[in-house]
Amino acid sequence: MHYFTIEQRETLQRQLDQRAAALRAVIATALRATGNERAAGLANHLEEVDDEPVADLESAIEIAALERELRELRAVESARKRLHEPDFGLCQDCEADIPYARLSANPTAIRCIGCQTRHERGAGPAPRL
Repeated sequence: MHYFTIEQRETLQRQLDQRAAALRAVIATALRATGNERAAGLANHLEEVDDEPVADLESAIEIAALERELRELRAVESARKRLHEPDFGLCQDCEADIPYARLSANPTAIRCIGCQTRHERGAGPAPRL
């Protein structure tokens, strides 16, 4: 089990709180701009651009960006909940300690570097020892 100092946990908490607030602001702005409906964004682009395929692409990009922000917000909220749990800082795949330096750079990390690399390459989790 990995132990973090109070100061380290507080630093991570501040980072997560700040990122959550920033993401909420971006998402709220995007939702206000589209009227909270995907079709509204497409309609706006169709009026601005006289090329329907370009407007469709622009709308899809905006939707994809919003979905990415929402996924990140869910990860941040999950990390905020886990932060004070005993297993925070343990790799979900191999249960090895995730170094504080990695968590400081990415407080939402749920895997050690090795398992994250395997995950991104589609190799699956490392066998637990």
